[in-house]
Amino acid sequence: MYLSFTQILKQLPFIRLILPFILGIIFQIRFSIETNYYPYLIILLLIIFILLNKANHSSSAFKNRFLPGVIINVLIFLTGALLLSVNTKNNFEYIGEEIIAEAIITEPATEKSNSYKAVITLKNYYLNNRYYSSDEDIIVYLEKSEPAKALEYGDKILFKSIINEVRTSGNPNEFNYQEFLLRKGIVGQTYIKAKNWQLKAKDEGLFIFSFAFKARNTLAGIYKKFHISGQELAVLQALTLGDKSELDTETRQSYVSSGAMHILAVSGLHVGILYFLFNFFLKILDKLKYRNINYGSWLKAVIIISLLWAFALLSGLSPSVRRAAVMFTFVILGQAMKRRIDIYNSLAASAFVLLIIDPYQITSVGFQLSYCAVLSIIFFQPKIADLFVIKNKILYYIWSLTAVSIAAQIGTFPFSLYYFNIFPNLFFITNIFVIPLATGIIYAAVFLLIFSAIPFVSNVFAYILKYLVIALNSSVELVERIPFSHTENIPFSSFDIVFAYSLIISISFYLIYKNARSLQLSLAIVAVWISINSIFKIYVNSNPELIVYNIKGETAINISGKNNYLISDSTILNDQKIKYGPMNHWLHRGKADYEFIELSLTEFNNNGLYKTGNYLLFYNKALLIINDRKQILYQTNNKLNIDYIILSKNTEVNISEVKNLYDVKLIIFDSSNNFYKVEQWKNECAELNQKCYSVIKNGAFIKEL
Repeated sequence: MYLSFTQILKQLPFIRLILPFILGIIFQIRFSIETNYYPYLIILLLIIFILLNKANHSSSAFKNRFLPGVIINVLIFLTGALLLSVNTKNNFEYIGEEIIAEAIITEPATEKSNSYKAVITLKNYYLNNRYYSSDEDIIVYLEKSEPAKALEYGDKILFKSIINEVRTSGNPNEFNYQEFLLRKGIVGQTYIKAKNWQLKAKDEGLFIFSFAFKARNTLAGIYKKFHISGQELAVLQALTLGDKSELDTETRQSYVSSGAMHILAVSGLHVGILYFLFNFFLKILDKLKYRNINYGSWLKAVIIISLLWAFALLSGLSPSVRRAAVMFTFVILGQAMKRRIDIYNSLAASAFVLLIIDPYQITSVGFQLSYCAVLSIIFFQPKIADLFVIKNKILYYIWSLTAVSIAAQIGTFPFSLYYFNIFPNLFFITNIFVIPLATGIIYAAVFLLIFSAIPFVSNVFAYILKYLVIALNSSVELVERIPFSHTENIPFSSFDIVFAYSLIISISFYLIYKNARSLQLSLAIVAVWISINSIFKIYVNSNPELIVYNIKGETAINISGKNNYLISDSTILNDQKIKYGPMNHWLHRGKADYEFIELSLTEFNNNGLYKTGNYLLFYNKALLIINDRKQILYQTNNKLNIDYIILSKNTEVNISEVKNLYDVKLIIFDSSNNFYKVEQWKNECAELNQKCYSVIKNGAFIKEL
């Protein structure tokens, strides 16, 4: 007999705690409300709670018994919002100023095409004849040199440089790199020439992280020692050490398209695989009892937790592996308590602890996918596996893996579609191969580490490891090459996430309680979901947009309404500029399909857009693109009325010439120009009282038509 929902919640205190806590964090992220008065409000609510609780106990006639519970939830909500506000970072205070500073390397240097990139923590700096103490993180790009290449975690450096703001493109719905870094506590960036820095000291960081990074480098060295190289080494380092820096674009795309990208992020899956290995070898400890006290289970729990954290340490203590280790620590402790539904409470407890440490983890893709996947596997996998009775052990094993894969996809597909806009149609086939192969790789890597000093044995494990990785890469590439293996450019918004998870939850209630109300609720969710998306599509079609995108070195003009047009040079089609620029916004508006119009095309006329030369007419607006001085028409007797003029490609014209020929409402400087040319034009506009807009400085120009 199933417990009621209320009875279940009573046995899961951390579920009751974490829901308002997460809502408070999300509320503060979304609205950024001033929280200075929150502590006073929290104190006031605590006093009210104490008084109500006292009245509740002293009088059996007290009617508002629900109020203390409501107040507790509001208190937790406000605490989540306040905690996020306290952890919010702003840009470095002295952006654009040259400082002399001491800093500690907190993230080892990685090689880029023209520099070495690292993360440093400022300790103190000198500016305007004053010394300042600091504890702020900065991204540094060091000019290539042997000393820069040799920098390690914990090294203290002295440098002189200008701290700059991390800029974002300002393109609508594009990944905001500046916001992403601020949420990680990184408040600026700088480039340091080789002559402007020097090493001051070694081993100034935390010992545990220093040991972790050295251990990771040692393991990477063992792989290279046994002649594992190329993308086999890159995949192996990603899978076991959490280092994805050497993966090339083709390999990444293969894993994404086939639905195997989760294999390359050291996370709950990898820690779970090790947990099952350690649990198998230590199962004998469960038999140890003394006077009906099963101390063997607790001993096993302590040993497994220690081993999992040792793995986390060896893999470099990346945020994802720390999160997974915390998650399984709570799960193992919950299992040691021998309670039937403790695993859900344990997961909630681990998430609660992680969010207290860093509330911005709620925005982490890894955090969201890890918890959704684990919860979904726990709940759905047994139900999916029980759909068929399979007596053959091999077939049952294959079906069990398929059930795990399907369960994980149920829990993660809303976030996956939102972030990646791709669905791997053959994920169930992929995971039949990749999960056993990944398991074998992790086990082989562990044994290679243990026996690395014994020549013959280590050679055997290295050989096995290398060909397991080759098999993994080959199987992923094979699935990717199958026609229709994946569906790309699927529009999915934050509202879609809410409706998708609401539907998953309502269906879950039906699976538990088998009542008609859950099915009715599911149908209602689907109906409202379809209705809102239909209304949004009508809104998009009736509210056309003009956008001049901020894509480095390109003129990119987007006009969208019932049809979606991109006007640009063909060079924009040769790399990932559209995928990581306009496509995100098009997907948000449900307009993934677009028609490309070459900028040099002389004539075009279709569905409200007319182009002749560099003139565009659309929705009663006129736009002129000037990218060559020859386009200035000196012979005209009357000024032409133009809504927008776009100056591009550093064309050699000045603003006074433009104003003599055109009566223009707004001049736009697009991202094909350099910074200095744009500044020159802006100064001319200021002198002539001409309205202008710089895409490079202010981000994409967006105008509803």
